[in-house]
Amino acid sequence: MATLHAGWRRIVSEIGIEFASPWAVDMLREAGQEVSGENVKFDHDWVMKQVAKAPREFDLRARNPKNNVHIGGDSMVFGAVYGPPFVREGDVRRDGSFADYENFCRLAQSFDSLDSVGGVVTEPNDLSLDSRHLDMAFAAATLTDKFFMGNVVTHENAKDVIRIA
Repeated sequence: MATLHAGWRRIVSEIGIEFASPWAVDMLREAGQEVSGENVKFDHDWVMKQVAKAPREFDLRARNPKNNVHIGGDSMVFGAVYGPPFVREGDVRRDGSFADYENFCRLAQSFDSLDSVGGVVTEPNDLSLDSRHLDMAFAAATLTDKFFMGNVVTHENAKDVIRIA
């Protein structure tokens, strides 16, 4: 744990994190963090103060109350994979499609041991990049009754997912 703790402190304070959002960079600069272009280097004590603001425990509500989960304490929550761009069928690896995404949502719904469908269970590369988050959120919300993570790549995408929810 000491190695992990030292590692994250070094990453955020010495290497920094690149932000593609000018809004986020400005907000962090105003909060007193060191900004160089899109790179932000954080004061690790400031990071810990922000982390301390998060609740130690909370509940996530699913469309079906039987699938609500508790985060924190002694709870253990399992979700489907997040982010793979490829799908494998037998020996063939190929780009994920929206049909694959829908099938993975159905598969996650069918397993009681998975508490969440996750988010991007595969990247549907056959959909337009500017609107695929809408199709993915709609599929996750209609093919499952578990909670899911919507697309938060942009502020607008996050707001779209909240409206769908």
